Amino acid sequence: MSDYNYETIKASVIRWYEKVLYELTGKDEIFLSKNSEKALIIDFDFQNCLAQLSVTDSKFVPYQFVYFEAMDIETLNQIYCFYDDDTRQERDVISALNEALIFCLSYKVK
Repeated sequence: MSDYNYETIKASVIRWYEKVLYELTGKDEIFLSKNSEKALIIDFDFQNCLAQLSVTDSKFVPYQFVYFEAMDIETLNQIYCFYDDDTRQERDVISALNEALIFCLSYKVK
């Protein structure tokens, strides 16, 4: 049985967020919008795109716990999306969030 569950991944994402917040001080805006028992929501305001990371314990979403979506700041078209499923592990999610962060930081408007 996997030890990947809502509490574990939420705690890992909070640690990831705190590390990113420290590393990106003064570069981009990152806001912890919600941190409740059932949801963690982090908003990102990058130079050329906007993104939102949601970690929820809802049974009515098409992902397991984690959803990251980025949109072009001018067109509002989706440019990046990641979500977990029941095959993911904690390290997979953190690695995917790191990739999403790199993508958003380097994204250029076309």
